[in-house]
Amino acid sequence: MPCRRSVPETRSPAGSRNLGSTETETKARAITKPMKKLNLLLIGAALAIPSISKAAVNKGVEGSPHDMSTNSEFTVWNTRKGVCSPCHSAHNTDPAQVAPLWNHQTTTGPFTMYSSPTLNAAMPATPTGVALACLSCHDGTLGLNAPIGGLGTNTAYYIDPAYKIGPDLHTTHPISFTYDATLAAADGQLENPDTYHIGDTKTLLTVNTPPVPATWDGTSLTGKTITEALLTDGRMQCTSCHDPHKLIGSAPSSGIMVKISGNDATGRGSLICRTCHIK
Repeated sequence: MPCRRSVPETRSPAGSRNLGSTETETKARAITKPMKKLNLLLIGAALAIPSISKAAVNKGVEGSPHDMSTNSEFTVWNTRKGVCSPCHSAHNTDPAQVAPLWNHQTTTGPFTMYSSPTLNAAMPATPTGVALACLSCHDGTLGLNAPIGGLGTNTAYYIDPAYKIGPDLHTTHPISFTYDATLAAADGQLENPDTYHIGDTKTLLTVNTPPVPATWDGTSLTGKTITEALLTDGRMQCTSCHDPHKLIGSAPSSGIMVKISGNDATGRGSLICRTCHIK
């Protein structure tokens, strides 16, 4: 805040104040007061900018693509407008627990899994674990509103075809396989998930820039191993790349909730892909 200089007081020979000087001082005060207010406003605005930017990044399920509590196409069946209840409940959940406290009917496909002559991973016959939870809505075989026991005579509301994945998964990145040091060694172009940390340089490449974004909008993944940050029970699943709750890594600002979002500044491709692949 600028300091206000005092205006020298002058007197007439008779000892009274000089009127011209008094007018100058009055004008100076009149100018200084608005300037003080302006400075305070500018400081306040500057302090508010980080808050505004932070608020623009939505974290959590509310307001995310998985929020089924507000849109009329969901509330027609989600009449209680629950944020968590379309997928989870506190009691009487699925004993198989493909996801924590899972209360949705679980898909059974039938699935066509990914295969390739260059794939070294041992693929299961069907998706497993949390991938089944994702596919229970996304493969389009069950209604979004299907509870554990099924819909019975109630109307099923299916996922928008634009977001459908499966049950034919043969053109989709493989899921539900074990990704460990043995697979990394057999493949030769995968990082060891137990020793490679998010943010490490790609030591086997000439351009070895770490494939991470400049900042994290959600929980930082820097320093975590691939196993810790991306795998579930040692397996590559849908949640290896995507965070359905929009809280981890880059997910809060990613339209498709990718945990490590963006492309390498050196033009070597997707950050999430280059985290596991030595490319």
